[in-house]
Amino acid sequence: MDCVFCAEFASTGDGSRIIVEDGGWLLLPTVGCFAPGYCLFMPLDHVDAAADLHPNELVRVEPAVERMRARIESVFGPTILAEHGSRDCQLGASCCTHCHLHLIPVPDPDAVTAVYQATGGDGKALQGLADLASTAEGPYLYLSPRPGQHLFWPADSRFARQYVRRVCAQLHGVADQYDWRGHPFSHNQRLTADILRGVFEQQTA
Repeated sequence: MDCVFCAEFASTGDGSRIIVEDGGWLLLPTVGCFAPGYCLFMPLDHVDAAADLHPNELVRVEPAVERMRARIESVFGPTILAEHGSRDCQLGASCCTHCHLHLIPVPDPDAVTAVYQATGGDGKALQGLADLASTAEGPYLYLSPRPGQHLFWPADSRFARQYVRRVCAQLHGVADQYDWRGHPFSHNQRLTADILRGVFEQQTA
């Protein structure tokens, strides 16, 4: 199976987007970085979705991704955590089958939740990431508007592709530029990587 992320992670050089590695997971600015600070947190090893991981791995990953969220929030403000859990690129799921958790700074996390709930209902409250493994039976959407809050929806035709990007781009006033394919926001990618590398270097100094 060809995976652009696996190929990217296997390459070396000065052009790497990787900001930091934490326990086999990588933080990097996303292509389509419509808001400075918008990153993906991804496993180095290929897995389709977070729900495919063993619950024990998800228990370990949750504090790691919260560390990433805290670092991003320290510079860029409130940050939501989201995933489109992919299953064969069905509607509502992402079209990249390498697990990627979105970390997106937003003006108002509750506004993101409100849009999700207006589209798909209240959603199922989870105790944490580990619940994904036993809850998801197909493609899904996961949203954590803030630490300690976890919501889940089965993906269906109510949720458009790149749904979280559409919602958050709207909140940032760039609704027509949600699609990463046509709007890479290369400057924001570089800015995000440079700033967050500095943040992590300060933390380890």
